[in-house]
Formats: sequence, C-alpha cells, structure tokens
Amino acid sequence: MLKRIRSPSQPSAPWSKGWKVQLIFKRSSRAPLVITPAGQVLYKRAKKLVKEEDSIKIEVKRANANNFRLGYSELAGKAWLAAVITHLNQGRMLANIETKEENSHQLEQHLREGRFDVIVFSRLGDEPLPGIKTIPLQRYQYVLVVAEDSPLAQLDEIRIAQIKDTPLIMRHKRFLSRTSLDRLFAKTGFQPAKKLIVDNIDATLQLVRQGMGISYLMDIAVENVPGVKAIPLVPSQRSYCYSSLGIRENFILNEVQKQYLEILKKNQDLN
Repeated sequence: MLKRIRSPSQPSAPWSKGWKVQLIFKRSSRAPLVITPAGQVLYKRAKKLVKEEDSIKIEVKRANANNFRLGYSELAGKAWLAAVITHLNQGRMLANIETKEENSHQLEQHLREGRFDVIVFSRLGDEPLPGIKTIPLQRYQYVLVVAEDSPLAQLDEIRIAQIKDTPLIMRHKRFLSRTSLDRLFAKTGFQPAKKLIVDNIDATLQLVRQGMGISYLMDIAVENVPGVKAIPLVPSQRSYCYSSLGIRENFILNEVQKQYLEILKKNQDLN
C-alpha cells in the first residue's frame, strides 16, 4: 500500500514495512509540497494506467457493435468516399456505416477518444502518431493556385517571394495547408503584404477564379476545377501532404468491423 507519510523538517527513512513509501512532504507548515522521486515515479505510472483504463473502456464498448464509424477529411472525401460508398452499397453494407467530415487534427483526436473506428486523414510527414496505426494512401503536393488568366499562370514554378504584391488567400490555422504555409514563411522569412482568411475550399477557389488573389492548397483540390491553375513552388520550397488510413493502436476489430476495414483498404489507391 502506498500512502503519504507525514514528514517534519527532519529527513525520514524512505521505506517502512510493506509498501509504505514517502511520496510528498513539506519542510515546514508554510512551505510548498515537495514530490519525492518515488512520488514522481508513481505519478508517471499512474497516468499511464488511467490512460490504459480509458482505452479499455472504449474498446470494450465497441466490441459488440454492429456498426462502423468512419471519419474523413475534406479532400479525402472528395477523391475517395464516393468510390467506397459505391463498394459498400454493392455489398449491402451501407446501413451500418456512419460517416462524418472533420479536419485532420480533429480526426486524430476523436479517433483516440473512440468517436471513430477508422479515419482517412492528411498529415505533413510520415512520422508515427502516438496511439494511431497508419496505412499510407497517397502523397500530395502543396501548390500555389492562381487564376488561369493571371500572368503567374504562365510560369512553370514559383518562388514564394514572387507573390509579395498579390493578396494571399489562406485557410484557418486549424488546417494542415495553413500549418505548411506557416512553415514556409518561417523557412523563407516571407510574409504576404495582403492576406485573407477563408476556411472553405470552394469559396477560396471562387475568389481565386475572380482574380481576388492566389491560394496555397493541395494539388488534388485543383484537379478538374475550371478557371484556376496549380503552379508548383521551386523545389527548395515544396511541401507535401500524406493521406493515410488511421486506426487506433489497440483497436480489436470484430468480424463486422473487419469487413468494413478490408473494403477501405481495397480502395486505398483511389485517394
């Protein structure tokens, strides 16, 4: 049994009979509490135990479920979800799937919390994410999006400094494209003279098409979009985004959930 042992200003023996060990103490009545090395060890280990307990609760609740909860990011849904839905419909499996669109940061958090069984999301690197197993789907490049009648549309590639006099239409900080753009600013020291924050991709493309400015998006966002053109940055300034299938590390799928996951994997080449 671990418990707090009252300690006056004099040092006391760290151990007594059984599992009694000093975790915290005060040097005087007015002094702040001091955590002993043993207390620090207990705190760190206890945090892991609480986290594991929460994880067990999530997985036990999902073990008998006959539905499948899928979260996806905006661009993943554009290129990928329709084909998956068609495949599920052919297998008469649509009735038991729940889908929801969120941005990639929210998807990661909600997957860990058990709100989703699997997510299709984007990330800036291929580094592992704590608590999430990933299956790579596709690599996309960030590009500058300009109106097709803009002089910039004639270029094969752009250096970020070349757009200093052009309004830059940026997404909110919660989106990966903004994170990538902020990293580019930090790397190059560039800051746009004029900027506009717009969250919606369709609205952004509409503004670009009208000549209101240029934007920074994944190349997939511009595919088959009339009136705009994607121009890559010079090689030293390029950034990439990786689309991935994400599964909780400790998720034990039942037979129904395994069927859904296999269909998602079969369609991974579409993203």
